Amino acid sequence: MTDSAREDPAPNAGAGFGERVRSWGNQYNRVRPTAAGAWYLVVMLGVAVGAMNTGNNLVYAVLSVTMGILVANNVLAEWNLRGLSARRSLPPELFAGQPARGSLMVDNPRRIGPALAIHVRELDGGLASAEVSRVEPGTGAGAPADWTFPTRGEHHYSRIRVGSSYPFGLLLRYRDLEVPGTVLVYPAPERQPAALGGPGDGVEGERPRGGVEQTGDFYGLREYHPGDPVRRIHARSSARIGTPMVMLRTGEAGSRVWVKVDGAGDLREQQIRRATAQVVQHTGRGDAVGLEADGVRVEPATGTHHRRALLTTLALL
Repeated sequence: MTDSAREDPAPNAGAGFGERVRSWGNQYNRVRPTAAGAWYLVVMLGVAVGAMNTGNNLVYAVLSVTMGILVANNVLAEWNLRGLSARRSLPPELFAGQPARGSLMVDNPRRIGPALAIHVRELDGGLASAEVSRVEPGTGAGAPADWTFPTRGEHHYSRIRVGSSYPFGLLLRYRDLEVPGTVLVYPAPERQPAALGGPGDGVEGERPRGGVEQTGDFYGLREYHPGDPVRRIHARSSARIGTPMVMLRTGEAGSRVWVKVDGAGDLREQQIRRATAQVVQHTGRGDAVGLEADGVRVEPATGTHHRRALLTTLALL
């Protein structure tokens, strides 16, 4: 899931006054001194006062150097952020309250000059941030970032802040870019769900054959899901396909189970979390899983697409 946007070259003429003011403001970099920059400005002000009081040429020379450094900082910093755009790449599965690793990326469309020491941060949702050390001209680069959403369901975000204190760390320059998007967050799985297939846990059907660590003949491969033991990853297949793949054995596949949600109030939310954990665990074993909730009936099936369809249903209950 990737969202991207470039700087808006002109404000929307049909927008309201507040939106036009915000659009005009987003066309220009905002500036504020860093802690080191604040001390630098205090020292420069002291040198300026000393130069005016004493008339000493050496003090004026020092003032000229300090002001020259500040001017050079502004010119280089302004160029460093010129024309940059941002985008986000979120993981395919996000669970409420759990950090999900994706990436924040910066694109540099300039023909000359890399962008250096760029800080990227979400402003409206997910609390993700990343540091991109270098973006070559005409390319893009990114860095890992963790998104965390407190509740299940649809979450909307719009702004990404791109900033940098390059080159001398005296001033922080930043710009807020409009990068709208929507993400679906699955319910937080119950940490200690009832035993798989046990009575009274909302799961009905044939009891799964064997445990997660059961041995047997090779049955097939599937994508790695959060919570799978790392030692079950098939290294050669993962390297060839380019994504972690988990090996299944005959003793772990073939069961058909139904997960049900029929509670209300706080009990209902607890059942949704429990059902999420059961879906994750059963699909991780290769079982065919079905779901009944609020009159919605999803027939048992297997595969990553079906797993995400079940989690989507639970997220939107």
